[in-house]
Amino acid sequence: MPLTEDIGKAYGTYYTHASQTSSTRFGVRKKIKQSIQRYYWARHYGYEFGPISPLIKILASLYYLSPIYRRETEAGVRCLSAIPNGRLLDVGCGSGDWLLMMRDLGWKVVGSDFDQQAVKVGAERGLDISLGSLEEQSYPDNSFDAVTLSHVIEHVPAPLETLQECFRILKPGGKIVLLTPNGQSLSHRVFKADWRGLEPPRHLHIFSLGSMDRLLAQAGFPQRSVRPFIVTSVIYDSLQLRWGRRSGKNTLRHWISWSMVRAFKLFELCIIKLDPKVGDCLIAVGEKPR
Repeated sequence: MPLTEDIGKAYGTYYTHASQTSSTRFGVRKKIKQSIQRYYWARHYGYEFGPISPLIKILASLYYLSPIYRRETEAGVRCLSAIPNGRLLDVGCGSGDWLLMMRDLGWKVVGSDFDQQAVKVGAERGLDISLGSLEEQSYPDNSFDAVTLSHVIEHVPAPLETLQECFRILKPGGKIVLLTPNGQSLSHRVFKADWRGLEPPRHLHIFSLGSMDRLLAQAGFPQRSVRPFIVTSVIYDSLQLRWGRRSGKNTLRHWISWSMVRAFKLFELCIIKLDPKVGDCLIAVGEKPR
């Protein structure tokens, strides 16, 4: 494990530096998908978007026959129901793409990150992002309605202390949401040292569904749920590592690899009900007692 004072060296070219919201050549398809997602968020999480066209409702009914797409859409708002003017903290927010979206959905957003360049980019976009670890921010007790850590908890040197700090700054009834790689996943068993979820030296701790549940309990969350989550990028990047190919945010998708990934995802989907541990990642939600 790297020394705490040296961890920043591992993030010199990390993808959080830049915004990921640039347009793509799939603009029309992307807009349709976003409309379907918003319809789902409106129905299941209480967000308001105005009138929804009948065509989008029909497409949404077909789209969400797949558990994978439903779970991906839930992860889009990190399983958070709408709270008008609710205060939201995203730990490890990077340059703030997700915070911008949640601000548009009605949240009052705050972020923190220990990547100086990412914080600079976020500040230039008008976001309130602080530099440093969560513990260094010294937020008052009961400050936030929700705290999220998306692929962050595996990066911190002391996960229990970080979650205990989250518990302290959450309001009664507030929620913590974590997304992180699942060390017991099928893709880890298949790709072994090439599994993208390992990511040395940046990932300091790898969790399972059971260990994450125990960690949340130790941090003080009596109400919690931990569920598996199939993540396409983890499988795809693992396959690229196995084949010695470069993979990243700005590299072109390799179509043979992508076809194999789709087949792998379908297989995972078939067995995940029988064995939840096969999911590439996990989503954990804890609630602070009222």
